[in-house]
Amino acid sequence: MEYSCLVDVTTHKCFPTLIHEFKLDLDNDKMLDYVYGMKRSVVPGTNVSGPSQDDLHKSLIFKPLVDELTLLHDGILQKLEYEYDKIEITNMWANHLQSVDTHPPHTHSNSILSGVYYLLAGKETAPIQFFDPRVQASILGPRRKNMNWYNSNMISFNSVIGVGFIFPSWLQHWVPSTQLVFGQGHPTQHERISVSWNVLVRGHYGEPNTFQNAYI
Repeated sequence: MEYSCLVDVTTHKCFPTLIHEFKLDLDNDKMLDYVYGMKRSVVPGTNVSGPSQDDLHKSLIFKPLVDELTLLHDGILQKLEYEYDKIEITNMWANHLQSVDTHPPHTHSNSILSGVYYLLAGKETAPIQFFDPRVQASILGPRRKNMNWYNSNMISFNSVIGVGFIFPSWLQHWVPSTQLVFGQGHPTQHERISVSWNVLVRGHYGEPNTFQNAYI
């Protein structure tokens, strides 16, 4: 039986993975000065130069950012219609990368939402890239005529000063080296500095009387 090309087809976007992009007008210079003034160490298991602390959210310098993030996360959770008592940023830290540095693929444990906000970046600094969490989706893939949002197994977002992203903590992501993205001839002195954080919500988890529910 042949189907007419005039048949209406409704496409349902089921089980989407939501990545929220935002832009803030904050005094990034103060936060940058704070990051530059901190003693930095290498993040375990990576070659990423980072601070020796993960409690930037407790500093008054970062309070304007924390206040904005609290409102943003509240709006996201309300739109998703989750029930909770309180939003809590559990940790916040800075990532300081040069052109040759990478941040290997990883997820963020013990949190619900995570995010990144760029304090220093350029037209040719490495993007953040997210991987398709559906393992089964890569088992059989026809050759693509063009890469798009629906047939790709990785989505990339540029690093732009004042721009940030909020995403599910379980979503695997990484930062390739700037040289990998733009070529070996890229100047190695270009810096990329971002602030990252994790969020947990306090309240009931799971449905009642399921023996899998908890209050956290």
